[in-house]
Amino acid sequence: MKEEQADTSYNFEKHIILCEWNYRAKMIVKELRLNPRTKRTPIILIADIEKKPINDNKLFFVKGNLIEETLVQANLQKAKTVIILGDDNLDSEIRDLKVVSSTLTVETINPDAYTIVELINEKYFVMCQNAFADEIIVSSNFSSHLIAHTIINNGISKVVTSMLSDRYDNNQLQRIQASADEIDRLFMDVFVRMKQYNQSILIGIQKGKNGEVIFNPSSDYKIRDKDYLIVIAHHN
Repeated sequence: MKEEQADTSYNFEKHIILCEWNYRAKMIVKELRLNPRTKRTPIILIADIEKKPINDNKLFFVKGNLIEETLVQANLQKAKTVIILGDDNLDSEIRDLKVVSSTLTVETINPDAYTIVELINEKYFVMCQNAFADEIIVSSNFSSHLIAHTIINNGISKVVTSMLSDRYDNNQLQRIQASADEIDRLFMDVFVRMKQYNQSILIGIQKGKNGEVIFNPSSDYKIRDKDYLIVIAHHN
């Protein structure tokens, strides 16, 4: 009953903290539970709602707004990932400013946590960067781009959804750091090896953890140290 009413603190490590509860948060939890890597990962929800919203024995609840007190209850200092969603009850401008403020609070307490934040307006993108968010998703931009491409290429939204979701098959878009054996090999060589030995399709390269992304590079592109491979692959 204490957990249902959020009257407790937690001591998990390498867990996920999810901030705000709405339809998108529900879908995030659902997708994480479909993935073998996060199926049993503890998720702590911080939201200003009355009680734990869904029946998930690995979802834990802290009632309240995203402030230092609730983040301490959720053991932010030991968390691996923090997801900051917008508050749907607020005007879009105030909502995005709250996301920026929440990001600053999280990064002040635990700068090592990987923060993923959701914005409505792109004009707050730089503010979130300055608050040291690790990944910033502008939901309106993503939806607009997807709709535009679906108009030009009918059915493309189904392809994108399939690559991003565990609901459809066991293949997903993933990012994997290039192994020592792949360094200095040509893109085409690694492409063939990935398909031959891993049944995976190499579609691009990211130069470093947060660097430039190159989709479909030339066949003679040479894999470099610290490159990441962008692949469509099975979970394992």
